[in-house]
Amino acid sequence: MNVHYLCMISIEDAKNQEDLFQIKSAIMSKKLEDVGGRKGVMEILSLSLDAYKNKDYEKSLKILEPLMQVLKEHPFVSSDDVSYVAISDEMEWVLYQHFYQNPSQQVKNVSLVCPMDWIYRQYALAALDLGDYSTALKGVTEAVQWNPTSAKCRILYAMLCSAEGRWENLLKEIVSAMKYTYRSSDMIHCFRFLKDYFIYKKMYDVAVYCSFLRSRFSSSENVLIEIVGDMVMLLKRTNFDYSSINDDDMIAACKKYGFMPSFNPEVIAVAQDSYEDAFLAKDTGRAAYFAQIMEDLKTEQEKRDAVNLRQLFESHRNPVS
Repeated sequence: MNVHYLCMISIEDAKNQEDLFQIKSAIMSKKLEDVGGRKGVMEILSLSLDAYKNKDYEKSLKILEPLMQVLKEHPFVSSDDVSYVAISDEMEWVLYQHFYQNPSQQVKNVSLVCPMDWIYRQYALAALDLGDYSTALKGVTEAVQWNPTSAKCRILYAMLCSAEGRWENLLKEIVSAMKYTYRSSDMIHCFRFLKDYFIYKKMYDVAVYCSFLRSRFSSSENVLIEIVGDMVMLLKRTNFDYSSINDDDMIAACKKYGFMPSFNPEVIAVAQDSYEDAFLAKDTGRAAYFAQIMEDLKTEQEKRDAVNLRQLFESHRNPVS
């Protein structure tokens, strides 16, 4: 239906939630015309990210200002009947449908109209690096509200808590992030913040466990050197015997303090089911997407084992004569 026609219809004219969603989407699309529509939004986000990568945080924020003005009066206000979310990553949308099922409330994902989660996350990130913690808090709070299954948004919230010394809030956000994490890079961040938390609590043995677990998700030489440095520092503060580290003790410590030693099994199951559904539907693009997700839902050792298994299979299938 024509966007301009929908904009002429009053919200009160909506006969059902789908009509209401279409009308509100048209209103939002009309508002976004001033910044070039959704395509313009993505271009602005890209420019802001480039400025951020160049450590020009003030410019990164300034670039986003037109988008922040548009979002001040968006039409997507949730009610008892409908919940509006902005979940821009497909895996996070699947996770939302898995973890946040509410039969009495419809859910509408507005991301294709406007990726609000990405906008607020980028704004909060730049504000945090500028040291503007109040603005960062507003941004990251909005980002999490729009996309509660984004581990990256929750890790960003933990970064803010770390900067402000709100350690118990940091722990809460990291535990929440780990519930939804499906990237090794995010697991590395989670265990780094957990290590910092337990150092603050002077619980150096558990901090050592966190560093050890963090190493299982990275093959980066720089990250591994950083982890080794952390562990050397930590072992000087405790009588802990490095050679005594074992999985049973680490798992027990994770359980005691409420976090996971690896990826959430529910997340792995959701990725597996999504891959199988896409494969059976012959949706090759979606199947490839979830296959990549499943590949990343492994520790570095599991990835190496998988490669070795494939190589062994190939050697048996194609024996050298």
